[in-house]
Amino acid sequence: MSEKIFMRLMTLPALLVFLFLGVYPTVEALYNSLTDYRLTETAPRQFVFLKNYIQMFTTLRFWEALGRTLLFVLFSVLLTYCIGLLIAFVLNKAPKLRNFFRILFLVPMIIAPTITALNFKFMYNNNFGIFNYILNKVGIQSIDFLGNPDISLMSALLVDIWQGIPLAMLILLAGLESQPRSLYEAAMLDGANSLKCFRHVTMPLLRNFSVIVIVLRTMDSLKVYEIIQLLTGGGPGSSSETLNIYISKVGFNWFDMGYASSLGIFTLYFVMFITSRIIKATGIFGTKEVA
Repeated sequence: MSEKIFMRLMTLPALLVFLFLGVYPTVEALYNSLTDYRLTETAPRQFVFLKNYIQMFTTLRFWEALGRTLLFVLFSVLLTYCIGLLIAFVLNKAPKLRNFFRILFLVPMIIAPTITALNFKFMYNNNFGIFNYILNKVGIQSIDFLGNPDISLMSALLVDIWQGIPLAMLILLAGLESQPRSLYEAAMLDGANSLKCFRHVTMPLLRNFSVIVIVLRTMDSLKVYEIIQLLTGGGPGSSSETLNIYISKVGFNWFDMGYASSLGIFTLYFVMFITSRIIKATGIFGTKEVA
């Protein structure tokens, strides 16, 4: 057996897994999105072409869910990056405590989202939750974190940020640790203060690390489901209903698999589009667009 044939045989299992778990479900979902496929009806699927997509783009609830998703992603990525960067700076300045706190800050990341959501649901509880207990102790009235439509999405957002901070912290801390001290010494000799060193030395050197954090957190935030579903279920009403929650309701509550598939296909390409735009705009892989 030649080496080329042997190498192809070695890649065959991975290729089969990719075809059955990646390509086939996507093609099936694409086909379903072009049909009128309802689990509550015994009639065979009927080909309706773009009817589901037209319904999607003309439904107000879809646009509201998309808006909440974008808002969720924007604040999640921004706050996760800023808090992770702050913690990374503190740990970088305290090498003796770095290893201990690096392990400590990993705890939110290694806990399953389901367990995290259920724990926060108890802590958010209006009657016996720890958050309202603390608020009452300082003289502030209890807040209905999950039942108030004005803050329900923000309550879920804070849980996602809490879980995302460790990843941002680890990547940015690695970037800070890799920066040569000679550049800071040269900048200080030229009269640069701490703020100028941060702006003109630290942040440019952290650029690639920052892009990695932003890309990973964007993808993670766009696919958040368990946290919102277990905390609020998209409610009250539809006040915390993101795209993923909306797809779940359409598919598993309303049993409209054709429309749910069109929503899923849109979400798939929407995530790919946003991620590719971030990568192209930052040029992390040498693909920066020329203005």
